[in-house]
Amino acid sequence: MELYIWLPTNLKIFKLFVENKDYILWWNSKTEKEVANFFMKNFPWEVMEVLSPQYETNFLAIRKLKSYDKDIFNKIKWIYWGSDNCEYLAPTKKEIEEAYNLFIESKKKYGIEKFIVVTPYVWEKMYNRLTEGLDFLNSLKVKQQIEIVVNDYWILDYIETNCKNLKIILGKLLHKQLKTPLVDTFWNNAHVSWEKIKNKDFWTKKELQKVIIENQNKFYNDLESTFSPFQRFIKKHNISRLTMDLLWWERKELYSNKENYDLHYPFSLIFTGRLCDTSSLEQPERWNYAIDDICPRTCERFDIFYKIKTQDYKLIQRWNSWYRIELELDRAKDFFNWKDNRLIFTPFI
Repeated sequence: MELYIWLPTNLKIFKLFVENKDYILWWNSKTEKEVANFFMKNFPWEVMEVLSPQYETNFLAIRKLKSYDKDIFNKIKWIYWGSDNCEYLAPTKKEIEEAYNLFIESKKKYGIEKFIVVTPYVWEKMYNRLTEGLDFLNSLKVKQQIEIVVNDYWILDYIETNCKNLKIILGKLLHKQLKTPLVDTFWNNAHVSWEKIKNKDFWTKKELQKVIIENQNKFYNDLESTFSPFQRFIKKHNISRLTMDLLWWERKELYSNKENYDLHYPFSLIFTGRLCDTSSLEQPERWNYAIDDICPRTCERFDIFYKIKTQDYKLIQRWNSWYRIELELDRAKDFFNWKDNRLIFTPFI
């Protein structure tokens, strides 16, 4: 199994990776003192009272990946870099240039082969910032096309029209999966409408419920890319790959017979929007309001997470989005039977 790593727009984490990738990935045994010293030095805001769950998830996910292959972290092929869901984390041209230089350093030091840029959905203000960076990438003289993960139809159109040297991967925001947090609440259960069950005996009601469950299971085990209109769209726009999340219920069919897919692990995006609780930490007037000016990127210095009382339900709010923590990679084992599939490991969101 080859591994692909996704680093956020925050260049500090990219620099840490280049300086010493052990510090980010922790695949070698570390003492508690070494871990504590690392966090105190690099993430002092995380050790105030409670360590953010994304760091605990990092360690658990690494343990899981090593159970497949003890040497897996020496097989990192490519680096994905950027944000997929916050326009204010759309990188500037200067940041893209710096990230590309860091990639060149990691190529010399660790043998990383390729650099892939992840882009978010954008409004008009961030559109020009992002397109300047895309123009820079398009101008690079490289042997292989640079791949861009696209989560916005506007950006998709821009690349197709102006950046012929770039290769498109359709991101998780444009390739839909049914990911409502309520799905697992009703898994293998169904509430039949009163109009269907009134004056029916007990066994007739159970049979109706069984039919509904069979249909909803079929529906949940599907992707937008299985629909013929969407397949025509992929072909029309010459899209090379699609992105998907690891989901939290048994969906074997979802990961079988899939080729040229990126599977993200261990954070699954639930939803995103323009409201950002993180930005309101230092500017309370932003609370419950969409950001309408340049964001100070508070998220590079703070995490917000919420404790969900429902058993075994782990959600984390990061940036302007909610994620579910999903560590059970075994259910997607059929996904790795296809050589052109990629497992994208995200140490930190």
